[in-house]
Amino acid sequence: MSEETSRPGAGGREADAVREAAPQAAPATAPGSAPETAPEVPPRAGSGTAPAAAAQGAAEVAGQVAGERGRYGRKRPRPGLTTAGVVAAGRRVIERDGIDALTMRAVATELGTAPASLYRHVTDREALLLAVLEEIAEGLPVGVAGAGPEARLLRRLVDAHDYMAGHAWVLHILIRGELVAENALPFNDACLADLMAAGLPPGRAMPAFRSCWQLVLGELLSEHPVSPPREPSQRRAAYEGADATRLPALGRVLAETGYVGVGERCGELEVALGALIAGLVRRG
Repeated sequence: MSEETSRPGAGGREADAVREAAPQAAPATAPGSAPETAPEVPPRAGSGTAPAAAAQGAAEVAGQVAGERGRYGRKRPRPGLTTAGVVAAGRRVIERDGIDALTMRAVATELGTAPASLYRHVTDREALLLAVLEEIAEGLPVGVAGAGPEARLLRRLVDAHDYMAGHAWVLHILIRGELVAENALPFNDACLADLMAAGLPPGRAMPAFRSCWQLVLGELLSEHPVSPPREPSQRRAAYEGADATRLPALGRVLAETGYVGVGERCGELEVALGALIAGLVRRG
């Protein structure tokens, strides 16, 4: 027998030490009772929780980006953004701030989105201008009442003038070059049909229509400014200050009628158009 085992109580003390160092087993749970759960301990600052949260946030962002992209990485359209909405926003920018203020960035700001998201719906600013022009052209009159083709043509042109007077800024799109809205072609077709019904051959109908339309556009540009002028306007001051000795004909007219300002010339365009149409038809 060894010396250690021969000493009384040595094995008992060692066994006690082993039992104290070992983890205590959970107490048995009585049948039918709920097991006790250990209280949650909040994570300590500087522990591995922050990197895990950052990784989770990065995964969520990646999931959102992936959700915005279709198969093979092609970006899906922004929910709620449509071509009609982009065009309507462009029109609001023009009507509020003027045509020079129309930029893709201004439209994106109007819609609360990024400029890049607009290019899925319109290719560039020029395409947006043409889309706005198409929207306005939908309102041009086509079917109108009249006793005959000349009367119908006159009524249609006057109605078109009155409609366009409420959108005079559109003229600044038209004068940019050879632009035409396809939605305006039914209006053109109806005017040509009336001119040919009045007796003009097809080869004379188109020049006659252009003459009538140019009169309408000229009146709109001259008499319907995009921004109302301050009164007295510079034009009024120039006419009223004209020297009748140097300009005798103008002096005689102003002496009889006075200066007739914008908005005071009601009916002048209709009279001029009627005379133009009658002359064009007689000329044949």
